[in-house]
Amino acid sequence: MLSERSPEFAALWELHEVGRRFADHKTLLHPELGELEVDCQALFTEDRSQALLVLTAAPRSETERRLELLRVIGSEQFSAG
Repeated sequence: MLSERSPEFAALWELHEVGRRFADHKTLLHPELGELEVDCQALFTEDRSQALLVLTAAPRSETERRLELLRVIGSEQFSAG
């Protein structure tokens, strides 16, 4: 085991420090719009019992245009014929 061979690792493991990612970049796959590249921010309540993820598209990006289209058409479904 690594903790047995490395006192430094054992000390760090004992601290149980976990890195939290408050910002990230994600790719979502929408069934009609395809890939959507978004930035993701996590906002936590004071007691960290709840998190709100805020997804935003880069200004003037293809994803922003696709999301605007989705806002306009909503849940409408169009037939191919």
